[in-house]
Amino acid sequence: MNEGLITARYAKALYQLGEEEGKIEELRSDILIIEETIKELPEFLSFLQSPIVKVSAKFSIYNEIFTGKVDGYTVSFLKLLTQNKRESYLPSICRFFLQIYKEHKGIKDGVITTATPLDKKQLQDIHSLIKRLFKIDVDLTEKVDKSIIGGFKLRIEDQQIDATIASKIKRIKTELINS
Repeated sequence: MNEGLITARYAKALYQLGEEEGKIEELRSDILIIEETIKELPEFLSFLQSPIVKVSAKFSIYNEIFTGKVDGYTVSFLKLLTQNKRESYLPSICRFFLQIYKEHKGIKDGVITTATPLDKKQLQDIHSLIKRLFKIDVDLTEKVDKSIIGGFKLRIEDQQIDATIASKIKRIKTELINS
């Protein structure tokens, strides 16, 4: 079976379960915890993908790592994946689940690029401003690029606002050359 189909099928099933049980926010939070675990502990995914490790050992690891941190539905879902020998698809399933969540909630992906890192308050203010001006909710990713000198570059899907000092200098230079 195609990896994309497997990923989509499991992610959709988990999302539907969350909607039916009124636990969509809890499942989203759990998926973020699982994603973070996979990022911070690459050996966790290697352990899951190993055909040598018994299913019961994987169940024990799920219980040890996630009990008390994630909803019981999430642990049951992980066990179902393992029983069906689909645990290697877990990272893709997590990504697809979050994509479905964003689509249903109307959340757009955005990237804000600045010359220096923003603090939490600044990010919250920018998020609030975007929500108020554009009437959309945005999942912002922050990037730092010292070459922009100052200001910011905001990209939300295919739209971009370039309010960087580097771009302003470039425009002034072009105007001076063309005058």
